[in-house]
Amino acid sequence: MAVPCTAAHIIAGTCVVGGGTTGGGVDLWGDATSGGTSGDGASDGPRECPVVVNGQCVGTSPPKNGTGPSTVSDIESFRPRAPIQFGEPTGWSVQHIPTNFWASATRHVVSGELLGNPAEVRFTPVLFRRYFGDGNRATTATPGRSWHDSGQSPWTRTSTSHNYESTGRFRVRMLAWYEAEFRFGNQQWVPLTGAVIAWANELSVTVLTSDTVLVDRPCGNDAVGCR
Repeated sequence: MAVPCTAAHIIAGTCVVGGGTTGGGVDLWGDATSGGTSGDGASDGPRECPVVVNGQCVGTSPPKNGTGPSTVSDIESFRPRAPIQFGEPTGWSVQHIPTNFWASATRHVVSGELLGNPAEVRFTPVLFRRYFGDGNRATTATPGRSWHDSGQSPWTRTSTSHNYESTGRFRVRMLAWYEAEFRFGNQQWVPLTGAVIAWANELSVTVLTSDTVLVDRPCGNDAVGCR
């Protein structure tokens, strides 16, 4: 039988729940201790174990012929959803002209179960770092937006754009930092110390000269100056 782990048991100290960040996610753990039964078979509940240290009962021993306290331990892991990054133009750009990058990353809740009760971890993105593949990187507090969504004209500078000074093919990577909180059962959200990180998908960008774009670039869905 599962050991009960209600708000009353948490307050009484017979159910201990905690959590911590692991770099790439959050681990939640819990220990629930039942009080055993008395000699006549009646359950003494949490009163049988008035003192719990590190999830173990160190209180009054059960009466003769009764059952001793039992402890159930549980651990669950939670990981944030990976952010998704985008770039425009898609897959190509022009030397010395801004290439815009943005990402889809929002606060979200990942649900699970701990000690037979619902458990949730809430991840909130707070920082984004992009590695543009040319030796440069940039860190921002926002994921960025497309030119359209930000009300800007194409090829204009944004808070998350980058100018490539040389031509070639570049791999763009992005790392997101999340703050984490957890909630057990119907308890309040509890903040956790330490950030959780998650990598986004990689992008490949081919940077051309303006002459190449105007003369040699084949037409496509986002054709500009194609032949």
